[in-house]
Amino acid sequence: MAETIGIVGAGSLGTLLALKLQKAGHTVTVLARSPGRRESLRRDGVHAESDPAALRGTTLVFLCVKSYDTAGAIPALDLLEPVTCICSLQNGWGNLETLQSGLPKFPLVAGATSLGAHFDETGTFHASTDGATTLAPWEGTEFRWAEYAGTLLQSASLRVEAVHVARPVLWRKLVLNAAVNPVSALAGAQNGAILESIALRRIAEAAVQEAARVGVLKGYMEPTFDPVTALARLLEETRENRSSMAQDLARQRRTEIDAIVGTIVKAAHEEGERVPVLESLWTLIRVAEAARVDEAPGA
Repeated sequence: MAETIGIVGAGSLGTLLALKLQKAGHTVTVLARSPGRRESLRRDGVHAESDPAALRGTTLVFLCVKSYDTAGAIPALDLLEPVTCICSLQNGWGNLETLQSGLPKFPLVAGATSLGAHFDETGTFHASTDGATTLAPWEGTEFRWAEYAGTLLQSASLRVEAVHVARPVLWRKLVLNAAVNPVSALAGAQNGAILESIALRRIAEAAVQEAARVGVLKGYMEPTFDPVTALARLLEETRENRSSMAQDLARQRRTEIDAIVGTIVKAAHEEGERVPVLESLWTLIRVAEAARVDEAPGA
């Protein structure tokens, strides 16, 4: 059955979801800041608007903005009826707490996805839909909302699993992002380069092991989780993907390094756990960000 779906954020992931869901027969409205992105989506038959009021009447909204833009998205989402579910498919940690605080009456679903997409230097859109998505209801939200979001994605031929507890899902995603994103960004390469380089793979494996230990200490994930195996599987599934951090660093944009690696480093300090590889990756990306800004034209 065709549904009316909203998407906030017209970056790579938001665009991928919009095109797949529209092709599946749903009515899709995307809230996009960029006039060029709005025009591109409209050419593909997607409703793309800058006015948040256009999202009224949607049954579910996929939130695909950067972690540092979560709070800024709340006024637009607050225009909706609180029967609309908000499904966060964002990187980082703390997005759901921010949404829960700003939208206390809304059902919330947490999502972790390894779907891959990017715009190349010519603006051509590339997508890989082999990756899986895991969904879970946030605190106080009924499980049926995670099932509903999953049904929508499944209707677009995407791999989905709905589970009952959100925090382990989000921390596992954080563990993998903390390795893949900064390592691929610093290498300026696709995810597959980590598999092909012994040095890069060792760094990534050390990073996921540190991040997983912190998650266990915080009680966010089970000690039986094997981060190295999960990393290898993700890299194989997303070999052709270019991580969002690699894209941001290459385009001289702010990255989500603080919300991903910074979050884990701070949690490690709270537990008295040493995470030297993650601390190094956090520092290197922040230095690279600053250098790119200094090198930017007109800077």
